[in-house]
Amino acid sequence: MVTKEFLDQRAKQSAKKGYSKQKWIQFCEIMLRRGYAVSLYEARRTVSKYVTVSDGKKSFKVRFSNHKPICEREERGDCDFFVGRTNYTVTTTKDAILAVINFFDYDTRPEIKSDFEPLTTKE
Repeated sequence: MVTKEFLDQRAKQSAKKGYSKQKWIQFCEIMLRRGYAVSLYEARRTVSKYVTVSDGKKSFKVRFSNHKPICEREERGDCDFFVGRTNYTVTTTKDAILAVINFFDYDTRPEIKSDFEPLTTKE
């Protein structure tokens, strides 16, 4: 489980390297303040972070990444919410916070925008 002390330590490590506090850390801090349990999985080959938020009865998984997810995994609902650029849209940490609130307070899940064409990068 993620603790405030763990997040403080990670933020200090980033600051020592000259970076600002990462958005996933800010997200976790907000979730802890709201009383949720938070767990973290860090991908081994990428910088992706998978944050699972739980109220003890159900959980909501948020992916923070600097690259698009594999389209099939996104459509399959590999995570409940993707922060950053997805295959269909661009979302922010604020969007993730609202999605978590809607999930736990109103029992609604975000929908995959599969009726839109996937976003492409102009090169």
